[in-house]
Amino acid sequence: MHKPPKIPKFQQVQYQFSAHIRDPENIAMPDDIEQRRMNIYTELFYNNIDNFLSSGFPVLKKIISEKSWNVMVRDFMVKHQSRSPLFNEMAYEFLTYLNNERESSSDPVFIKDLCHYEWVELALSTTDSQVCPINFDDQQDYLAIQIKTSPLAWPLSYPFPVHHISPEFQPSEPSEVPIFLLVYRNLDDEVLFLELNPMSAKLIDLLNEGKTGQQAAQQLADELQHPNPKVVIEGARELIHDWIKRSILIYPS
Repeated sequence: MHKPPKIPKFQQVQYQFSAHIRDPENIAMPDDIEQRRMNIYTELFYNNIDNFLSSGFPVLKKIISEKSWNVMVRDFMVKHQSRSPLFNEMAYEFLTYLNNERESSSDPVFIKDLCHYEWVELALSTTDSQVCPINFDDQQDYLAIQIKTSPLAWPLSYPFPVHHISPEFQPSEPSEVPIFLLVYRNLDDEVLFLELNPMSAKLIDLLNEGKTGQQAAQQLADELQHPNPKVVIEGARELIHDWIKRSILIYPS
């Protein structure tokens, strides 16, 4: 029976070095490394992680205590094995940690939804995606053609009003109805959001399914059993015109 290959000494030191940096209270530091130098590495690594998470999730950091934040950052470092070595992808790694590894009954009930919303803002601000906006023309019947949301416009739904959460407002229970948001980056590279109602959110979904504005509006009118479908159709027209002007809607590629 073959014995497993022995790990070279330098790799053993590397593993212990990185493990100690992640969890200095429970993992012994490698031999032959000066304590002062080890403390510098440990502090530098923690501060880098802390700074990236602080910039990625500023609202979360504001609404929990400094002690709770520091414990969470350390817990992330200990438990999560990042799939990417890139610091600019750390926010997504933190989301993965919250969904799969985080175990704390003291966290706000909305923490996962809030952090997803904050990550969306960061992701849209840093993505390399480009769009070809529609040059709005008053003479064009945009209800008659297919249009869809740009890759820089993300329709979202949350059980909590994540866009309002702050130190002064922290809901303890989900909203009675879902919160629909449309988060987008405009041509000036500003990340903005629109709050949608269920019907405007459904209109977005139908457009993204490939329906024309006319078909989508007619379906909404039928589902609402509206006595005057023209009202629904004209409402859809106004929304679609506004979304085109904001570069939220584009032609399918």
